[in-house]
Amino acid sequence: MALGVYLRSSVALAWTLLGAAVVGGLAVAGWLAASFVRARAAAAGPGFLIGLGDLLYLVVVFVLAALVAVAWLPFGAGVAYAVGRRTRDQPAAFRASVTAVLDGAAALARWVKTRVAVPGLAEYVLTEEDVAPTEVVTGCEPYVVPAVVLDSPTGLARAVDRANRVTPRPGRERLWAGALGATLLATGGGYVGGALADLGITPTALAVAVLAVGLAVTAALDAAWRAETYASQDLDEGFRR
Repeated sequence: MALGVYLRSSVALAWTLLGAAVVGGLAVAGWLAASFVRARAAAAGPGFLIGLGDLLYLVVVFVLAALVAVAWLPFGAGVAYAVGRRTRDQPAAFRASVTAVLDGAAALARWVKTRVAVPGLAEYVLTEEDVAPTEVVTGCEPYVVPAVVLDSPTGLARAVDRANRVTPRPGRERLWAGALGATLLATGGGYVGGALADLGITPTALAVAVLAVGLAVTAALDAAWRAETYASQDLDEGFRR
């Protein structure tokens, strides 16, 4: 099972802790910045400024969510590498995982560009080194990142071809449901704990930090599940690093 492989991999756990620290720090800093903008606009007085403050607050939250998602990508790739290698009964040292993530950085960046390229815009932002969204078989998108870090760090098209051979299996939705439920409970506990104890941080800021860390752990478990599913299948005529 993916969870067991993940928990037995010290490298995957290290990537998770590092990613949770980065994501949690970004979330708290972004939330404080958004709250500051909103409060300053509200204190200015005129009603239109209050509305402007709400708008700027939403803009900051949206940008923050995008930054957090991008910031998590290399950490999720590190988890995928560690779990995938362990699934294949191959060594997965932390230094080797860093090298794999760095080697695949360009391909991962092109993959992100592929996923955000909407119809009508794709022909302007995608190049011949990228892949068109239609080239990815439905249901196989989750396995592209494991394919990049495990088998094709410099070729996105080859990674997509290999991911397209994976047979999707059920279980990912249950993992997300359980992890998100635990995250919400922990977030509520963090808020209550911050309200009852003097921790030097507001209850809301603490809850935001707990929520961000919980989402990072959820994303790590998802990365582990995708990597274990990918690495455990015999994809025939594949290429192995």
